Amino acid sequence: MTEHVNNQYSDEQDHFGTDLEDKILSRVSGFKVPGGKTPETALTDFKKLISDRKIKISSSKTGKARMIWSLGSIAAGMALLTGLWQIYNLITITKVNASRGTHTEYVLSDGTEVQLNAESQITFNKNSYDSKRELTLKGEAFFNVKAGSSFSIKTPNGRIMVLGTSFNVFSRDNLFIVTCLSGKVMVMSANQTVTISQGETAELSEGKLKRYRNDKLQYVTGWIDGEFYFENTPLNLVFKEIERQFNVKFTGRERQDEFFTGSFENKDLKVALEIVCLPMGLNFEIDKNGQIFVSNRK
Repeated sequence: MTEHVNNQYSDEQDHFGTDLEDKILSRVSGFKVPGGKTPETALTDFKKLISDRKIKISSSKTGKARMIWSLGSIAAGMALLTGLWQIYNLITITKVNASRGTHTEYVLSDGTEVQLNAESQITFNKNSYDSKRELTLKGEAFFNVKAGSSFSIKTPNGRIMVLGTSFNVFSRDNLFIVTCLSGKVMVMSANQTVTISQGETAELSEGKLKRYRNDKLQYVTGWIDGEFYFENTPLNLVFKEIERQFNVKFTGRERQDEFFTGSFENKDLKVALEIVCLPMGLNFEIDKNGQIFVSNRK
């Protein structure tokens, strides 16, 4: 009886070394093992640990032997290793932020340059970035991508795929606008895909991803130099940009039915408010806490 179980366990070890081992190594191929070990070395050490353990045998009432320890311990051990690798993977997550009132410039390890507008963030795994060139964006950023393997950006509203190129991405709330300044950019949202080239914009509007020629590229990237341009834009969205650039807060009713065409700079809050509010027939008051109250001029 015992001989049969030991042979069965030997078969399990042989099986561990083929299909199961391949599956394990495949699952952890994207991770780095703490301590400088390769996944193959860690797996070998783990198999040796298993083989050194004493096998416990019990007999049931029917006389059939059972191996109590092996499968459960293998599962528990691999769960532990997987957990450790996942924790290590989380540690390598890098976040680059531009808070309200600030802009941030950042150069990725491959030389790709990123400029973040206020209240924006990129997130990427520094452990796998060089091989995958993937990151997540919230907010607005300008990218000058170093030529090489494919480069992808995930946003809440869609995904962008490029090679070597430069482009601007705006993804806030339900707004999603990608403008290509050089090269080509593939833009995806839900089940829609468009490819844009230099001077073109892809915009998600009412659930549809549209492509059009953009003759005002200098306005799209003006924010990099602190200049913000608007054409027939809901005043509510203009106020949100002022909030981001000056780290202030508007109070009062929403103004989605009023539209503004013009521009402001992020150097002087009062001047920016005068440029936006006076042509719209509005008064504004700024309190000591940075709260701005806007009212109709009487």
